[in-house]
Amino acid sequence: MKMQRIVTTMTLGLALGLLANASVSYADMESTTTTKSTTYSGVVSQVDPSSSTIILKSESSPSPVTYTYSKETTFVDSTGRPVSADVIMNSPVTVEYSTEGGRTIVRRVVQTGPARTTTKTTHTETETR
Repeated sequence: MKMQRIVTTMTLGLALGLLANASVSYADMESTTTTKSTTYSGVVSQVDPSSSTIILKSESSPSPVTYTYSKETTFVDSTGRPVSADVIMNSPVTVEYSTEGGRTIVRRVVQTGPARTTTKTTHTETETR
């Protein structure tokens, strides 16, 4: 009887030790969430703050692409300094976005070069008589 009590106590101690080890191992596990970020490059043709949209034209796409940005979206120049959304008008940019729950979320807009300006030159000749 005494021997059986010793065996039972040892078995119970071993079981508790295994459970404690398993709970410590479970606590050591980390949860990692991976968000895939995608980029798209083009020239900003329109920024509409009222609808929080930015429209890009690209040589690789025949039609303009519209993205929605939020208060969390950062607009930066090529050195990483913050710029306002209106500064990037007519500028080449790279848009970093991800899709979560069926929504496309713009994370960051990077101005990759100076704004492109369109100049119209007219030539007028006058003849004096």
